[in-house]
Amino acid sequence: MIMVRRTQLFLNWLLQRQSETCIACGIHTGGFSKFPGICTSCSAQIPWIHNIRCVHCGRPTFCPDCVRPDRAARYYVCNRSATSYTPIMREWIGQFKYRGNEKYGPPLGEMMHRAYQAMRHEFAGREYFRFNQSLQNVNLVTCVPVSETRLTERGFNQAQILAEELARRNKLPFLPLLARPQDTGKQSFKTKKERTDTMYNAFSAVPGMTELIKPFILNAESQTKMENQKCVTVWLVDDIYTTGSTLQACARVLGEKASEEGIHMTIFCLTLARS
Repeated sequence: MIMVRRTQLFLNWLLQRQSETCIACGIHTGGFSKFPGICTSCSAQIPWIHNIRCVHCGRPTFCPDCVRPDRAARYYVCNRSATSYTPIMREWIGQFKYRGNEKYGPPLGEMMHRAYQAMRHEFAGREYFRFNQSLQNVNLVTCVPVSETRLTERGFNQAQILAEELARRNKLPFLPLLARPQDTGKQSFKTKKERTDTMYNAFSAVPGMTELIKPFILNAESQTKMENQKCVTVWLVDDIYTTGSTLQACARVLGEKASEEGIHMTIFCLTLARS
């Protein structure tokens, strides 16, 4: 009996040590941050975006893209990113996205949650009254889809996991509203123009999209004073913002499809990292 008891105590101790191992640095530590599985030392290195320089894309530095006079009309209100795309975020997102390390889902989801809360606070000022009304009446969360090829390859859609984490933490409904009929290949190796051209027709609305959002439209109507107008506010989630071409293409499809049914859709974008 004594031997069994000692063995049990050892196993409990071993499991405790394993549970206290930081998923980022792999070092045993007794001090964990508010990010599940991430130690305080690693969490201190998160490159948060605190000061936003570009109100359109959320960049913390001057953005030459958003001020160009030939910039195409934007189909979403704005984007905000939780962090800058530094080497540490590249590693964490890579572990999650390409190596299938699902333990990164909760801590990255917590980062998205904090960015969401910061964005709501940012738009609480009177100068943003119009947008503040939309943010107060958030109806649902959706995400950028991946192709069947990528889904089979990875086994999951990283943007969907982030969107579901965001929705769960804020008690919001999540609905997949978009599809990606064909694989467009990796965008990281393409120029800005190539990204835009590739993405323009890469997405489509899921069958019956407007039927899916009808319950949320009714909810929006009960909260707003807009006469005879069907309104819905959507949060569009992705992992990385580079040129904005992916979000632009997705928002265009969502907005145009909703408009066909006389629905006014206000779209805000939230991404994990800004490159």
